[in-house]
Amino acid sequence: MTISDRRYFELLKTLTDMQASSDRYVVMGRSWVENQVQVALCDWGIYPTSSEVA
Repeated sequence: MTISDRRYFELLKTLTDMQASSDRYVVMGRSWVENQVQVALCDWGIYPTSSEVA
């Protein structure tokens, strides 16, 4: 199963926004959230349909 780039970036933005007030986000920043999303998507076998970056 794959996820479209648009949906991937929407998911990433939503999760980043949700974590923005957390202590870990303050310390680790956006890259921490992006890494967590990428790890989860790899574990679940869901990848963006292309390798475009925002």
